[in-house]
Amino acid sequence: MFKKLGTQIVFVTTICIVAVVAVLVVTTLTSFSGYNDTLLKEKAKIGETSLKSAVEDELATLGLYEIIFSEDAAFNDAVSKRDTAGMASIYANNLGSHTELFGGVVDSAGNILFKSDKYALESFDFSPVARGQNISGIVKSGDRLAVVSASQKTIGSDNFAYIVGFLLSSQGYLDDCKKASDCDVTVFSGNVRFATTLGSNLIGTAMAENIEKAVISGKQDFSGTATINNKPYYVYYSPMTDYQNNVVGAYFAGFDATDANNEFTTVTIMAIVIGIIGAVGIAIFIFIFCMKRVSAPLKEAEQYANEMLAGQLDTTNVTFKFADDEIGRFVEILRSAKHGMNDVVGDSSRILQSMADGDFTETPNVKYPGVFEAIEKNILKIEDDLGETLSKMNMSSDEVLTGSNQMAEGSQSLADGTTRQASAIEEISATIAEVSTQIATTAQNAADAGNLSKQTQDRVNEQDQEIQNMVQAMNEISSTSQEIEKIIKTIEDIAFQTNILALNAAVEAARAGDAGKGFAVVADEVRNLASKSAEAASSTTSLITASIEAVGKGSKIALSTAESMKEVKSMSSETAELITQIATASAEQNESIRQITSGVEQISQVIQTNSATAEETAASCEELSGQSKMLKDQVARFRINQ
Repeated sequence: MFKKLGTQIVFVTTICIVAVVAVLVVTTLTSFSGYNDTLLKEKAKIGETSLKSAVEDELATLGLYEIIFSEDAAFNDAVSKRDTAGMASIYANNLGSHTELFGGVVDSAGNILFKSDKYALESFDFSPVARGQNISGIVKSGDRLAVVSASQKTIGSDNFAYIVGFLLSSQGYLDDCKKASDCDVTVFSGNVRFATTLGSNLIGTAMAENIEKAVISGKQDFSGTATINNKPYYVYYSPMTDYQNNVVGAYFAGFDATDANNEFTTVTIMAIVIGIIGAVGIAIFIFIFCMKRVSAPLKEAEQYANEMLAGQLDTTNVTFKFADDEIGRFVEILRSAKHGMNDVVGDSSRILQSMADGDFTETPNVKYPGVFEAIEKNILKIEDDLGETLSKMNMSSDEVLTGSNQMAEGSQSLADGTTRQASAIEEISATIAEVSTQIATTAQNAADAGNLSKQTQDRVNEQDQEIQNMVQAMNEISSTSQEIEKIIKTIEDIAFQTNILALNAAVEAARAGDAGKGFAVVADEVRNLASKSAEAASSTTSLITASIEAVGKGSKIALSTAESMKEVKSMSSETAELITQIATASAEQNESIRQITSGVEQISQVIQTNSATAEETAASCEELSGQSKMLKDQVARFRINQ
């Protein structure tokens, strides 16, 4: 962000000062805040103690008045007579200025015989007091709290309870506590405000839940801060116990922290302002100091550095007087370094100029310090190496001249040879192209033969299947002929039986005489028919037998044909495989010839390129010869140490 060192120093120093001042201010304010909080909390506790003391003082006063009434003979006489008016008159005379007190008399049955105007404990049973249980402390009746002093008084054979009390809702003693402690005070009945100096609008409102839990339920004091009537307070709560040590409410004292917070804010602002003013003053002082003792010398040093960076080593020195400190000594060293570099660069430039003019005999005139010593050594080495190189170049130029002439002659011979090779390669390429065409034709024919062989094999497979079907049909015919032979045998049996029956019928007809003549004719015809059937069956049997034999011979021939077709099928498959292999080999030969043709073409191109290169080399050798002569002339003009 800041590019200048002086500005960076001022910025960093200012940040450090501000940080230190901020830490001091925060530490001071934190300490002051803690002290202030402790002080105000202690003040609130003093207010709570003052409120307790006021209640205890009232209890002591009640004890005195209770004794006064119990020892007043006139009052005791009025009590024994149940004279309410007399008791009221004597009570008023003895009470004097303490009009905030109330009193009463209760018999052992709990009946109230007398109560003053401010008596507020009608619902509380004081009969145990009349029976000997004295009360001195706080009593809660409903939501009312009172400080009570009650004791037994025996008059004649009757026992009574004399009661003197002070209702804690009376505002007078609370105002006195506030004046004495400068704190607002409150008396809680349970967790509800019963009496307070904070304003009547808060009477009947409840304390905060967390405070109730600590004070009422936990029976512990509570000290801290709280917001009451939209104002910040330092508060102190303590549990309030009755005469039987039961928690019946709480004491409260609080100090309004508004003024204290305002004072703390004022102190905070003043501390921050003072810290800022101090930090700014120190920053200004550091800025002026840095500008005078840091920025100005560094500006001059920057000028030297920029001149050295720009190569301006011969510029005049500045007239600024540097202090005798680190920055001043640094600038003086930088100036001396500039002059030393100027001397070295000037001497190096002189030697290099002489070398540029062709004079390699100059030597350094100044001392080259430090890393510049390597420059001196390198310059001298360059002179020696270049001198030696030029000398060798002079000798080499003669050799190059001779070699270039020889190379020119050899290149010309090489060009002639490559021309003849190119012609031979062209002839070989043409021959290989013709062979390639023939092999391609052979490969195509082999492929066509393979296709025909495949078709033939497919046809043979079909014929083989048809012969198999014919063999199966012949087997079926043979089987059917055998069945027919069985049927003919049955017909012969029937004809034989029929002939027997016809004979039997003729015998029976002869026995019948004239009556059986007609039946004899029928029997004779049946015998003739049976004879003809037997003859026909015999002829059919002969034909069927001949047919079965013919079918058997046909089956054997068909089986033989099927075996022959299998052999033909196998030979056809082998033939197709051989033709496929021939086609594959022809294709591979065709590819090989193609690669050979490509290689020959590449060789032809290389030979042609070599021919052209040889011619170019010959021309280059002639040019090299001329350049060698020119190089020899150029080297001759340099001046070197011999």
